[in-house]
Amino acid sequence: MTSVSNKESQKIFLTTNTNINEFGKNINIILSPEFYWVRNFEIPVKTEAQARHVLPTLFEDILEDISILTYQVFKLEENKFLCFAYDNKKIYEVIKKTNIPISNINAIYFAQNECKEFKTFGSDNLKFMYTSDGILVKVPNGLLEEVVDLNKIIDNINLNSNKLQIKLYNNVIESKYYYSLIIIFAILIFLNVTKYIDYSNEIINLENSILENKKNYNLPSSMIQTKSILDKYEKTIKEENKKREVISYLLGNTKFNLNNVYVENDIINLEYLSVNKSDVENFISKKYKILSSIQNSFSLKVRIKL
Repeated sequence: MTSVSNKESQKIFLTTNTNINEFGKNINIILSPEFYWVRNFEIPVKTEAQARHVLPTLFEDILEDISILTYQVFKLEENKFLCFAYDNKKIYEVIKKTNIPISNINAIYFAQNECKEFKTFGSDNLKFMYTSDGILVKVPNGLLEEVVDLNKIIDNINLNSNKLQIKLYNNVIESKYYYSLIIIFAILIFLNVTKYIDYSNEIINLENSILENKKNYNLPSSMIQTKSILDKYEKTIKEENKKREVISYLLGNTKFNLNNVYVENDIINLEYLSVNKSDVENFISKKYKILSSIQNSFSLKVRIKL
């Protein structure tokens, strides 16, 4: 069992037997060689990136399915590289099984690089040792008798900068579903393209219909000209409505004998018969401006402004 030595920071040597009850807020995992394959290769390239491209073929002789693995490489010296291959999904599943909070994990390291000061050691009832060529391996318990318990001194390990490049999430979509998803997306794309073509055709038909109507009714082709005409008619409608409003007001008073009404531009001319001039002026001036009012013996002529 592995315990927490510091509530804030914690180092865990992760094996297939690891059982942890408490977790720190900042966890660094040292990964047992059970979860990766490691080899020294001499590769005639200069950079780690160039070496990583050829790693799958270099592991073919010891691994069956190299396509599911992730590869990582560290340069040791000129043309010499320390190379790792690991199953991202397998590591993730063990971390989840051990109930390690993913959000608390700071980084994951290869035990190959972190435990070099111990030639042999044990953890979680498992034993490990470095071979003559410097590769850390898991060995049968009976092969080693007394070994140091790594969990008791793990906080003394100084971690280096060579971290594991891993996705701390599971493959949500299995490969067997890829083709089904591709087909579904293809159908959705086809339907959207079809809808787009239909809408485009409808827009074209509508535009053609508008052009045809403009031609039939001698309407201008540009929207600016059309808007100008609409504004002009709207102004005319407002003026006519105002005239009707004035006339309706004047005719609404049956007390006065309105003999004649005619309109010139924004002036309304009225002719009353046998009326009192003051009464008519008082009635009209309540709503409209009187420009003039002339009375003779028989009629009263009034001019008002709209």
